[in-house]
Amino acid sequence: MKPFVTYEKRFYHTDHTLQHLSRRQRQLLEEPYLSAVTEDLSNVTILLSESTQRLLLESIESLSRLDGYIKDKLASFPTLLLRTEALSSSQIEHYSASNRNVALAQINKKQSSEAMIIKSNLESLISGLSSKNNLDVDTIIDLNKLLLSNENIDIRKRINWIGTPYSLPHEASYVPPHPDHLELYMNQFISFCKRNDIHPLIQAAFAHAYFEIIHPFEDGNGRVGRILIQLILKEKLFLEHLYMPFSVGIVKDQERYVNALDEFKLGNFEPIIIVLLENALGLVPKVYHALEQLLELKQSWRDKLNLRQDALAWKMLDDFITQPVIDVKYIKEKHNANDQAVRNNIEELIKVGIISPIGNNKRDVAYESKEVLDLLDQFIID
Repeated sequence: MKPFVTYEKRFYHTDHTLQHLSRRQRQLLEEPYLSAVTEDLSNVTILLSESTQRLLLESIESLSRLDGYIKDKLASFPTLLLRTEALSSSQIEHYSASNRNVALAQINKKQSSEAMIIKSNLESLISGLSSKNNLDVDTIIDLNKLLLSNENIDIRKRINWIGTPYSLPHEASYVPPHPDHLELYMNQFISFCKRNDIHPLIQAAFAHAYFEIIHPFEDGNGRVGRILIQLILKEKLFLEHLYMPFSVGIVKDQERYVNALDEFKLGNFEPIIIVLLENALGLVPKVYHALEQLLELKQSWRDKLNLRQDALAWKMLDDFITQPVIDVKYIKEKHNANDQAVRNNIEELIKVGIISPIGNNKRDVAYESKEVLDLLDQFIID
């Protein structure tokens, strides 16, 4: 088995003061460190074992059936799944916030820095999947700009490494490729993503690991890499009505996920493919269950309302599934409605217990659907 990553020797030059370095670290600066060199995998042959082929066929059948089942059931459901993906993908990077706080951040209610980070992750996901642009290097850069809320993001010009704070590249667990290689490597990566001779599930899993070993950004590589899974499945038209929140499964066994990425460096690509496929299969019953719960919930809401058929409140039911916390401004802008009409319809929803105000503020009030938030929380916990 030929490794996908080998290493070259380079010397580290720093402009920073050396005062904080230990004596051992100062000695290390006189020695070379090992920087990753990535094989060109754009035309790699991907042969799977019989067991992984069976797993692939089972995954294709199960996901295709689910995708067809979801069609026309609930237009707002895929966005809810993206919400769980963003939350879980961020947790893998140790950013945590409640679904409620992320939803509050989305309507510009001041929240913790972690809620804002997860909000940006969700916005990057939605923007990428809504875009009509083909997947290329510029698209990936734009994803990271939105993810990190920084318009100055570009392919990195400096070395970075995975290690503890104040460590040197010599002490790192992995030093990604030097910036000198990144233009070539990213073009090779895009060439791989453009191939049409690999099943999208295999291509998405392989591309994710491929992207992670290139590590083209100073920050955000893991989250962008997991967004790319969704983008490849969308671009290859495998799933039309469904976004599988793969990170929900990954976050529950991060050691296995990290080990699979390490195996990929050695040329063993099956572990990361198996992680993706098994996570998908494990999520299928949860997705069915969540959809049925939401359909029942929406019907119970409709049964409670006794309004004219053209009342704004009917449209707002779907709003609370995609965005479980809203305010008057959000509804006004979404439906081009006047202030008083929005407030009147919100009052009707409060009156029958569909939504409730958050806190006791009289001004700048936000309203939540506790039932949708509970369902979202349960999806991640189960």
